[in-house]
Amino acid sequence: MVSISRETGAQTEARLRRVFRASAIEWLPGSWSFVEGPDAAYREDAIALIRDDGRASALCPAGPGERFAVFRVVLPRGADDSGFVGWLSTRVKASTGSGLFVICGQNSERGGIFDFYGVPEAAAGEVRELLERLSRTEHLDGVVLHTVATGESSALGPGTVFCFDQTGDAITARYGGGGIAEGWLAGTLDGSRVRFQYLQVQADGTVDSGHSEGEVTRLPDGRWSLTEHYTWATRQGSGTTRLEEAAPPGDGRFPS
Repeated sequence: MVSISRETGAQTEARLRRVFRASAIEWLPGSWSFVEGPDAAYREDAIALIRDDGRASALCPAGPGERFAVFRVVLPRGADDSGFVGWLSTRVKASTGSGLFVICGQNSERGGIFDFYGVPEAAAGEVRELLERLSRTEHLDGVVLHTVATGESSALGPGTVFCFDQTGDAITARYGGGGIAEGWLAGTLDGSRVRFQYLQVQADGTVDSGHSEGEVTRLPDGRWSLTEHYTWATRQGSGTTRLEEAAPPGDGRFPS
């Protein structure tokens, strides 16, 4: 589905993480390579055929030339997936150093648009590990939290979303929406306790920073929750913010 939407960088990140976790990822067996020439258009074992200035190129089981591992991403039906290819490519490059190619197609029986992605065979293990990590929730890594309550001195609002990443005990997040143009926090996790430093640019252009401490917990239904007590460094004020992971689709507590 090709959509046009206006959102902050953090809201885009949150949306595409939801799309990724709702997508089906399937690795094709074996190795693959491109075959060029007049016979390429007639290869029955090809999974993709591309024509450029009259020359045919087919993606086939590995032969001579560069060898790739290929995985297929079937996007969820009706989802706003605009920007998905760039988002996934950037995550793969940043985490593994590998580039990738993408070939798009459509299968209406499986929801519509799908993509074949190819990565150098030597990078396949790292890329597979990254995709598996992005698909599951371990601590706060990959988690998207929504603002459900905050203090009077806060610039956050109901539309503010936080996109968390975690490596070991180090935690970072990008946040935005609901009065925040862009925000970043960085900190550490010690058991269930967190400590953060944060910096944000508000919708009116004001730049503020501060620090917070809090606790990460699981709600009775398994969703993540974060309660943090913040203190401003750039102005007077302090308060408490509560963030929660979105409920399952159809629950209605948070916008999708």
